[in-house]
Amino acid sequence: MKATVRHVEEAVWNGRDPAAFDELATDDFVMHDPMGDRGVDGAREMVQAVLDGTPDLEFTVDDLFAAGDRVAVRYTLEGTNEAPSYLTAEPTGNHWQSSGITIYRFEGDRIAEQWDAFDYFGTMRQLGLIPSEAETDAEGSAGAPA
Repeated sequence: MKATVRHVEEAVWNGRDPAAFDELATDDFVMHDPMGDRGVDGAREMVQAVLDGTPDLEFTVDDLFAAGDRVAVRYTLEGTNEAPSYLTAEPTGNHWQSSGITIYRFEGDRIAEQWDAFDYFGTMRQLGLIPSEAETDAEGSAGAPA
């Protein structure tokens, strides 16, 4: 199972082939993500949007664990937002690096479910879509009484 997850993650992200996931997912696969649940088609579309917006994207497996019918992967995604993306309507030109954890549940040799915890907030800050803490602190203290 660990080899399957590593292969799929690297093929999908570094190989830039979202369809690589199709052959290993069950027909009723569900991806649970803070941005909403989706099936295989929705997962593929989300990945493609990230890849389209970040052509230099690199995926790194930081940790990989397995127990029973589950595999957990801690990973890092990094790249430069050069086109409209999953999170951007217009490219920001900003480089970003964020981490996440995904837990996969297998049925036999196929992936039936996955749960994602990704640092969308940190990514959005790095992309300039929401102010950084320093910007927020500076705005809040400008002219404000102590």
